[in-house]
Amino acid sequence: MKLFQNWLTAPAYACMICAGLLITPAAAQNMNDPLTCLLVPARVSDIGSDIAGIVSFVAASRADYVEAGDILVQMDDAFASAEVQIAEITITTLAARIERSQALRQNNLITRDEMDSMQMDLALAQAEQARARLQVERSRITAPFAGYVSDVLVSEGELIGSEPMIQLIDMTTLKAEMVFLSDAFGVISLGDVILMAVDLTQAEVQATVTAIDPFLDASSNTFSVRAEIDNSDLLLPAGTSCRIVS
Repeated sequence: MKLFQNWLTAPAYACMICAGLLITPAAAQNMNDPLTCLLVPARVSDIGSDIAGIVSFVAASRADYVEAGDILVQMDDAFASAEVQIAEITITTLAARIERSQALRQNNLITRDEMDSMQMDLALAQAEQARARLQVERSRITAPFAGYVSDVLVSEGELIGSEPMIQLIDMTTLKAEMVFLSDAFGVISLGDVILMAVDLTQAEVQATVTAIDPFLDASSNTFSVRAEIDNSDLLLPAGTSCRIVS
């Protein structure tokens, strides 16, 4: 997983290819080769929390593969857990009080307003319990999707706020990001399927063009193209260069 840092620091304008139907080697020879071509993950997420707290432990390490829902970071939830217990005690006490008061109400020994007040207190305690349980749940930072941990930005005992804690990448789909000279503008179309070679592994794969800049960069006379590659078998590494097969 040493390649993670490579794509993280690479320019956002990497390289890619395109063509309408499958571009054969013969057709590829008629296309201008991209100036740059780089494979990057289709999805990168800087995972954090909107609550401040102390990190109890970090469950994930760099290059770990995690499933969706796996715990990445556990924050201190002692205070929230105590609030859950307080709310549970309050609910139990109020529920018992209301039950005892039912007979009194039937005999008009207490007013309707008193019963309504107790019911309102019970509802507020239940809402407080739900809020405290949510705080406990939010103290567990979990993976929103399956992928590789590309960076761990916190450590145990650290006080954190809203800053990212874990960077997670999804490599089941890779993007080939390419930069072409203006001569290739109009030759490439959305939906084109092209045959590409991955330089590190020498594997040849098909890529589907998903985005083309509708403008040229005036300073470099270039435009960018993006294509997607199915990498559900996770055999292709992110961060490696690519090229059109010719």
